[in-house]
Amino acid sequence: MTGTFDTVLRRRAERVSCELAAQDEAWGQSGWTRRRFLAGVGMAGVATLGSQLVTSRASFASAATANDQTLVVVFMRGAADGLRILVPSSSDLGVDYLRTVRSKLVPTDAIALPGTSGWALNKNLKPLYDGLWGTGELAFVPAVSVPGVSHSHFQAAQFLEKGGSDTATTGWLDRALSQMGLGTTFRAISEGSATPASLAGPVPSVTLSGINTFTFPGTASYSAAAEKAMSTLYRGVGSPLADDVPDTLAALTTAATIQAKPATTTVYPSGAFASALKDIAGILKAEVGMQVATVDVGGWDTHTDEANDLDNNLAAAGTALRAFMDDLGPTRRKRVTVVVMTEFGRRVAMNDSGGTDHGHGSVMWLLGGGLAKSSVFGKWNKLSATTVDSGDVPGLNSPFDVLGELAQKRLGVGSPNSVFPGYALSSLGVATTS
Repeated sequence: MTGTFDTVLRRRAERVSCELAAQDEAWGQSGWTRRRFLAGVGMAGVATLGSQLVTSRASFASAATANDQTLVVVFMRGAADGLRILVPSSSDLGVDYLRTVRSKLVPTDAIALPGTSGWALNKNLKPLYDGLWGTGELAFVPAVSVPGVSHSHFQAAQFLEKGGSDTATTGWLDRALSQMGLGTTFRAISEGSATPASLAGPVPSVTLSGINTFTFPGTASYSAAAEKAMSTLYRGVGSPLADDVPDTLAALTTAATIQAKPATTTVYPSGAFASALKDIAGILKAEVGMQVATVDVGGWDTHTDEANDLDNNLAAAGTALRAFMDDLGPTRRKRVTVVVMTEFGRRVAMNDSGGTDHGHGSVMWLLGGGLAKSSVFGKWNKLSATTVDSGDVPGLNSPFDVLGELAQKRLGVGSPNSVFPGYALSSLGVATTS
């Protein structure tokens, strides 16, 4: 099948080249007619070649914005248990109550976080603690949720990514980018198979599964000729593809410059998440104007055997994120802020299967440059039978307060209230503008 497809595509590319030559001759004559115009667009059958490129939504202005900061949003799909990630390990925070309702899920070997009045970090995130806590590049916000988030994975994720709405047609990152002015081809990147709801809207973004796979389709023997043909295929024709195809080809050109950069010497762990972070680091180091990047990592729905499954996920995530930070280096990562979030938290009490069911408040992680300091930010109520919210961690800190502050202070968004319409933002003091 591959050989047949290549043959057909090669023949179409050759036909387009011939027809373009005829088009040049026709358009080069004075007083060209409708008949000559129609004769010059007979190559429309090759338009299908562009369909797989246009899905990248790579349509951008050439000028870059002056803002050189980048926000990387990592979404832990499945609802991660914040209480086993960031542990309230002192009596003042409620560890005594936790031991009565989830004894097997309260770590006894968590890493104490200095200056936080009893908070501790799951030991599997030690690579992050060792590399970032002492430099002021690691922070957490517990008890994160907002009214409107249900126990449905899909609804909760969509609600958060749309910035507090079940009906919005645009995402919060799209609205933030729209306020930031013009950007480069790679200003907004989504690593994965689909564009997340946070980037839905009119501001274009590039969705890719690896920068090295973002190439013009086909074999080297004819792809250059086909690409040249595609670049002039829609000239003078009133069609959306007249914009989308040239801009997609421009994205491919930018991708080629990134692919030509030397490979990193940083050793990343195996796995799709680490590969995505490695990809993002390479694009950042190429300095092509990336302002926003998103990446999803699944597997956080721990209804059974949570102590084993969650800790394995944390070990993989912690090692991958540490490699990402090391790859960027202390200077480059000053311009990169990473926020790790999830759709909702888990129940406070452990279930009969050694796991936890869908809950409410969870935790957000913040890594990299632009943080006020390494600390635990936001409100917290000592956990007890009377302070839990129907068996859940109450949502005391809004994710929109955190995201809005990052949008304003790191991305330079002038009015974060327009990014989260109808929501009155209140800063938690997690970020700085420098």
